[in-house]
Amino acid sequence: MRNNNNNINNVISGSAEVDSSNYNLAQDPSELFGIFLPPPSASHYNSVITADWGQSYFPSPLPTGEVKERNRVHKDGDWHRSIHAWVAQRDAQNINKVSVLLQRRSPYKDTHPSLLDVSCAGHVNAGDDVFDTTMRELKEELGGNGAMHGYLLEDVRRSWVFTITSAIEGETKKFGRFICREYQEVFVFWLDEDVPIAANLFAPLVPEEVTGFEVLNGRELISRLRQGDKDLVPRSTEYVDAFEKALFG
Repeated sequence: MRNNNNNINNVISGSAEVDSSNYNLAQDPSELFGIFLPPPSASHYNSVITADWGQSYFPSPLPTGEVKERNRVHKDGDWHRSIHAWVAQRDAQNINKVSVLLQRRSPYKDTHPSLLDVSCAGHVNAGDDVFDTTMRELKEELGGNGAMHGYLLEDVRRSWVFTITSAIEGETKKFGRFICREYQEVFVFWLDEDVPIAANLFAPLVPEEVTGFEVLNGRELISRLRQGDKDLVPRSTEYVDAFEKALFG
């Protein structure tokens, strides 16, 4: 089990001058997150959760019962849950050629503003279910043009691929230092071959949350993540390994 903290710590994100009235539209600093047990040790940071972690973590980490506001969680470094939903498509003529949808994060976000990120992501609020949260985020971040509305809860359950811990520290000009420690539930949604994956077919319901979308070749994306491309939200080596396996087997 590898501890990849050095790969992703101390991220500093800046942004251009923006309308300060939109910051609270990009996130609600008072939204409530459930707090979860920290991993067994620091060596378990940035690692895929497996059965040998024990019943306190697998198949799902146990909550402590504490609830805190978003802004305090990101200042105090508490462990909380989030979802990552990747949208991908295999080429009809070559199953080893995969296209992946990415979102450009809003400049108003309190972590990693303006960087390219997972197709759709969101925190799991206190008391909410992971799968219901994923359904909601798909519609809110991708479904403004009607895309992604055909998925059922069972489709979401089948699309889950792994759970990983993530520990990132960074800084933004607007919000200062942040410590983001998450249990990330990762999903891959495979579009049918006859469904376009063009970036202009997706739109957020709240424009302040997402700036736009891009489609990248899957191999290129994996390579750029491994190289620590500064235009992408950083991911640990174990995350990239597990994601590559989910895309290409």
